[in-house]
Order: sequence, then structure tokens, then C-alpha cells
Amino acid sequence: MNDRNVQTFERTISPDARVLVARADLGRWRFFVSSDRLTLLEVEQVGTLGTMPTKQQYIAPNSAIEIQGRGSVLLYAQNLDSAEDAKVITWDAEYLCGGLEYVEHAEKALTTPVSAEWGNMGSFGGYPAPYCNHCRLYVDAQQTRLRAFDPDNNLIFQSGIQPTDERIYIDLDTPQGYRFEIRESSSSATGVNYSVVWYRGQ
Repeated sequence: MNDRNVQTFERTISPDARVLVARADLGRWRFFVSSDRLTLLEVEQVGTLGTMPTKQQYIAPNSAIEIQGRGSVLLYAQNLDSAEDAKVITWDAEYLCGGLEYVEHAEKALTTPVSAEWGNMGSFGGYPAPYCNHCRLYVDAQQTRLRAFDPDNNLIFQSGIQPTDERIYIDLDTPQGYRFEIRESSSSATGVNYSVVWYRGQ
């Protein structure tokens, strides 16, 4: 523990298990948390009247998030993979008085699978880029469809994108832990070209 009363850990978490991965006693804190498996991060804060309800945030496989706050806090990680261990690492960082910084990751020249097959959106297995929770999607002038799955792999969203002029652009909420797929609406031999810009929004 350092002079700011902060502890961080590197943990190997068994399938479906929940483990303490960081803590802070009073003061301001900021943590980076990474995991190689789908993980649920729970933030427990203790006040003068007791422990408050937990805040929850998912971490996509092979991804990371960044959080900060004030006061006494315990961070627990639950491995949502029922078959494989999760390696979860937390890093202690300096609190940012102006709030978390803007993060962006652009992916260009992507193409959907041919023959109208569903494929992962982007190059992170269909999940958002690390630290990101929104995206801007640019698609060539062809009809395209999207669908999304929640952390329990339930289909929660499916929609077609209608082309406008030569290209289209949409802005999507893409929370960590949610997986997105994309395909062209009608079968072809080439697929649809698209680009996606992941970013961290408020």
C-alpha cells in the first residue's frame, strides 16, 4: 500500500468467481483495469452511513477500462467466462481533476463477409476498442444490417441501415461487454466496405 492508501493487484480469477482487484481508503483515486476474459467490474463505495449500492461496468475480452472517483472504494472483478480463468490487472494512476481524457481508436478499410454472412464489427471480436463505449460507423452506399448481443449473449438489437447518397454515418452506444456484428443486406461476392471510429463518450 502506498502513501495514498491505494492497493492494486494482478489476479487470476477462476470461472464465475468474484475477487477483490483494487482498493482505496479515502482521497481521490483512478484505476486502469484490464482483463483477458469477459469480466464484470463492481465498485463498492463506503460512506459514513455504510456501503452504497454497487456501480457496475463490463470489460470486454482482451480489453481495459479506466475509472476514477473519490472516497473509500473496493473494486471486485467477476469472471463471466464459465470455462476459462481470467487474468485481471489493475494499475494505480493519478486522479485527473478535469475528468477522464478523450480516447479514440479509428479502424479503416474494413469489409463485411461475403454472401451476407454476419461478421464481427471492427477488429476486437465485435467488442469496442479498449477504454471506448461509443462508435461512429461509416458504410459504403449499400444496404447493411447490424445486430448486438448483451454480456449474456442475448440478441438485444437488430436493425437495417438505409443508404443515403454515397455513404452513411451513424453514431452508436457500444458499451464494453456488448458485442456487435455487421453484414450486407443482400448477397454479393464482395461484401460492404466500412470504417468505424471507437471513442469514449460521457
